Amino acid sequence: MEENDEIKNVPDETKEERFKRLAEQRVAATMDKIRLIGNLATSQYGYTADQVAKIFAALKGALEDVEDKFQRTLERKKDKFHL
Repeated sequence: MEENDEIKNVPDETKEERFKRLAEQRVAATMDKIRLIGNLATSQYGYTADQVAKIFAALKGALEDVEDKFQRTLERKKDKFHL
């Protein structure tokens, strides 16, 4: 699915519904890409332990960055002033 098709607004869609729709699409696409990386673990390819370690370090770092972003946003929402 193209990015432009993914982000089109659906009439009467709440923020939560939009989040769920987009999160499901993006997580599924990410899982597919991760499976493709796993396909590199066959004997058809040559690789070193250092290369594998770099792949996993990069993936773990990216995942930690995204998790931190969600946590910071949740904290900001909690800290808002309300009357």
